[in-house]
Amino acid sequence: MASDGPPTLTQTILSSPEVVTVERTLAAVLERSRLSADDLFLASDPDTLDLLPAVYVRWQQQVVQLDSSSCGLSVDGTCLLVVSVPILDVPVLVMALKSRLLDLCTQQDEEDGEEVSSLEIQMISRILVLLESLLS
Repeated sequence: MASDGPPTLTQTILSSPEVVTVERTLAAVLERSRLSADDLFLASDPDTLDLLPAVYVRWQQQVVQLDSSSCGLSVDGTCLLVVSVPILDVPVLVMALKSRLLDLCTQQDEEDGEEVSSLEIQMISRILVLLESLLS
């Protein structure tokens, strides 16, 4: 599935915890499909991978490029980062986040609800609203 890569980038502002949440979500969805996030991180050319693994690798590359010097604003001690995402990756990110949200809600129902899951559910919901607004 080689291509010229996603040509158009869109930018959004996410907090550091939101960036990490997206990364963890992508890793969880990948592992559920029996792919290793660690192996994919070593991939040199994401454009030769299938869609979800390629999005994960591009997100990881973006996260590696974000460092403390790129923090444009700090609000209440939380670093806000400008994240450049290929526009073609946004629907994949949205689907992965929705899948993870469904998993967490199912787990919460089965386990009589944990506080950590509740916070993660709120975080994923906020990120979904941001990313879905980019698709409009």
